[in-house]
Amino acid sequence: MAHPIVEKAKEAFRDRVLTGSNVSVHTRNAQAIAKTWRAASFDLDPKRYRYEVPVRPDFDQRIDVLDTEEMCAFEFKVSGKNATAEFYRDIVKILLWNERHDDKIKKLVFITEEKWGKRHLDTPMPKAFIHFLCGHGLIVEIEYLKPPTQ
Repeated sequence: MAHPIVEKAKEAFRDRVLTGSNVSVHTRNAQAIAKTWRAASFDLDPKRYRYEVPVRPDFDQRIDVLDTEEMCAFEFKVSGKNATAEFYRDIVKILLWNERHDDKIKKLVFITEEKWGKRHLDTPMPKAFIHFLCGHGLIVEIEYLKPPTQ
């Protein structure tokens, strides 16, 4: 079974409602899904799960959800479009966190939509980079979410 944080992402993604086809509707929808997911993750155990954790105040970058017991970061890119850029950016956030904190993040779980994300992330370059990071002490996993059936 998947980590409870991943399960909450699946629930938030599955329960989404799309009522339009323009960019602003999709953007608001993605923001609502992410907000629902972060709140549900926090509610699992507020002492364990932190959300919107600053990497450093001067970077203006945050980790979506951090499991402080396992030191596992979760990043959720609701739309798989442009998932590659978000994936690499999230890895950089974790590397910069680890450079500046004593409590190192050991694992990153990147969650994204299967339809678009898998096409770009289930390829040789990201796979090689994940393998490289593992050799340097950071485990990276990608969780793909299937869209709800209409």
